Formats: sequence, C-alpha cells, structure tokens
Amino acid sequence: MAAPSDAVRELLRQMSPNVRRAWNHRAVDMQLKPRIIFDYELLYLEKGELRLRIEDRPHTLVPGDILLLKPGVEHEFIGSSGECWMPHIHFDVMDDASFEDVPVNFKTRAECTEAEARLIRPNHLGDALGMPDVIRIGGHGEIHRLLMKLIHAYDRRDEAFIVLQKSLVLHILHLLLTGLEAQHKAHLSLHEKTLERAVTFIVDHYNRTVSLEELSKLACLSVFHFSRLFKEKFGLSPHQFQVRQRMEKAKGFMIYGRRSLTSIAEEVGYGSVYAFSKAFKQAEGVSPRQYIRAYLGE
Repeated sequence: MAAPSDAVRELLRQMSPNVRRAWNHRAVDMQLKPRIIFDYELLYLEKGELRLRIEDRPHTLVPGDILLLKPGVEHEFIGSSGECWMPHIHFDVMDDASFEDVPVNFKTRAECTEAEARLIRPNHLGDALGMPDVIRIGGHGEIHRLLMKLIHAYDRRDEAFIVLQKSLVLHILHLLLTGLEAQHKAHLSLHEKTLERAVTFIVDHYNRTVSLEELSKLACLSVFHFSRLFKEKFGLSPHQFQVRQRMEKAKGFMIYGRRSLTSIAEEVGYGSVYAFSKAFKQAEGVSPRQYIRAYLGE
C-alpha cells in the first residue's frame, strides 16, 4: 500500500494472524444456509462455479476469484456448478488470548447468544483497509500456491507451524493489498520500471543532491508528470524521499559507526554539520545529538 495513514500503518504493524482452520474443500453441490462467522474466511475458487449471497448482494465466483468473508457479515452459499475446489482458511488478523475458544460458526446473528456475539472480531480488513468481499486480481496463482502450502502445513502442525502460518497469511494479505492497489492505480503499472529505476538511483546516490530534472530524464517523463506519479506511488515527493533516505543512512552511521557528526554530514551529502543538523531535526523532531543520547539511553 502506498502512503498509508498513521492509523493504518499502526494496524499493519500489529497484525499477527492465527489460522483457526485450513481445508482443501471440494464439493459437487455447495450449499450453506445463512450464517455469520466470528473471524475471517479466505477462499480461493480453484475449479467450478460458486453462487452466494453476502448480505443483500449476490455474487458468482469463477476460477481465480478470491472470497474474503468478514466477521459478523451474513452470507449464504446458494449453489454451485460442477465440482468446486475451494481451498480456504479461517483466521484472525490480530493475536488474541481467546483464539482457541472461538468456533467456526454456522448460525445467523439472531441465533447467536450474547456470549457468542462478543466473539465477533473487528473488521480491520474491510473497515480500515477497504478490502472487498470478492477479489479479482492478477497474479492470483501465487496466492493459491501459498494457500495450499498453508493447508499442507496445517495438516501437520509441527512446532514451527505457529511461525510459518503467520508469515504465510501476512504474505497472502500483502499480495491482496498490492493487487488491489494495482487495480486502482493501473496507470502506475505503465511506469513501474521507470519509477523503480528512479528510486534505485536515489538510494544509490544518497550522498549527493539528485535534481528533479535528472530523475525525470532518467524516467523519460516530464518533470511534472514524473513528480505526480512518484508521489502517487510512494507517498512522498522525490525530494522528501531523498531526505528520508539520507536520514536513515545517517541514523545507521550514528548508531553503529560512532562517527563524528561532521563526518556523517559529509557522508550523506550535506555541506556542513549545521545544515545536516537542521535537516535532521526537521525530519526527526530531535537533533542528532538528542537522537544518539536517546538511543543509548543516556
């Protein structure tokens, strides 16, 4: 995701998925009466055609479609055509002490007790990240591969599974988010390689000022077009991106190199320690010396 808000960024940092169930389900006549679930269900339709209702919206899934059922949202599987191959998982997005106590639910909300209703997880993926119920993206084959790897690991559940399942679900969520973003910003995909080349150039030349004209020429775009696309892609202007890169390099030198501030300022492309200190405080909110003292716990 490009340029997430502070709240979304914090949510992404805190994600620690737990898989409740993983199953390579296959059925000829797929029907399921109306219900809600307390967690999330992610289903990949590998084969067949699946008809369902989510709240008041009908959907027909075809191979390659991904279904993301959200906590507390009523849905119903109406029917299918042919044999449906539906590898899927039930999972939580956040780690929770009550994880083991949450069943896979088959009741409507009206049929649930008050205690069961309290098990419904927050809908972070829908409310905060805007992920839809039915997802159609390019590169979905990789999601299917990771899902099957997860199901294989779930069937065995050795001691390392708790780590593996988190990494696989996070990888799947990353592919879903980037795939959805690519759809919304399809025009950026036309310039993906040139924008990446510009970023690589900034990273490789952090120790000198790289002009906007130089970058736009490298990308074979006008200055205006390049600047607009760059900020849309990375959430920062080229100048802001370069400053951030310089500050990250400087922090590494301060923490691990124990070099003088004058030496660090020269290394990251500033003409004086005063100019570097001023830029650092603007970017980080503290002076370089305050940053070093805070890091060392002084």
